[in-house]
Amino acid sequence: MRKQGVAWVVLGLALGCSSSDKGSAAVDPAAQDFCLRWANEVCRQAYLCVDPAGQDAAFHSRYGASKDDCWQGLEKRCESNQSGSSAFGPSCGPGKKVNADLASTCTDSLELETCTVWTVAPSGVCDLVCATTGSFAGAGNVGGFGNVGGFGNTGGAGTAPGAGGSGTSSGSLATSRQFCEAQDSALCDRIFECKPTEASQLGTLADCKASVAPACADSEFCPGGYDPSQAQDCITFVKTATCAQLMTKPAICIAACM
Repeated sequence: MRKQGVAWVVLGLALGCSSSDKGSAAVDPAAQDFCLRWANEVCRQAYLCVDPAGQDAAFHSRYGASKDDCWQGLEKRCESNQSGSSAFGPSCGPGKKVNADLASTCTDSLELETCTVWTVAPSGVCDLVCATTGSFAGAGNVGGFGNVGGFGNTGGAGTAPGAGGSGTSSGSLATSRQFCEAQDSALCDRIFECKPTEASQLGTLADCKASVAPACADSEFCPGGYDPSQAQDCITFVKTATCAQLMTKPAICIAACM
């Protein structure tokens, strides 16, 4: 039941293409290998998680005319040095090097994510995989993802307007399945708040929420381990973060579910 989660491509669906900055330098071979793996995983998720009826012009602009040619455009993005609001995914162009640990975290995450989780961050936990030599500060802690620019402290996001009004308590989170249901239910709320037009791909909010329990029962959630001590902070973040912050999967949620 992975199809439910058009919820973690929707938030990023409207982003367009960015210009490449290849210059005269060559792309590092390791970056090329990573970009191909990343593109294939993102394409797999896109065509798995978005039903044909939801594959509109904006979808095909990003993910290609079909699953078979999707990877080509995404690989080109990844092999460029993207910048600005239209950037999507890692920027591994000329002058950049791949952090092997972050690359593994990125692709492993994409392989294991449910559609609901992927839809909020369709490019995956991958933006910091490539950097200029010597700029991988904090790579031992997933390249700074341990705090993601203040996300660990939610950067004042608790004051975000329209953050659901449903409180931050989520009941028992003792098991990974309970966490899955609480997180995906909260994501349904936020998708319909942050991207109401695109969220119509999910049907109604009630449809989205009704499919959460079956989806969580039908997939192995947190196969790498579950830390319930981090779970409530993740749910609180999902409910209170700004829409912009939800464009990237928060570090606290990564810590809760591996």
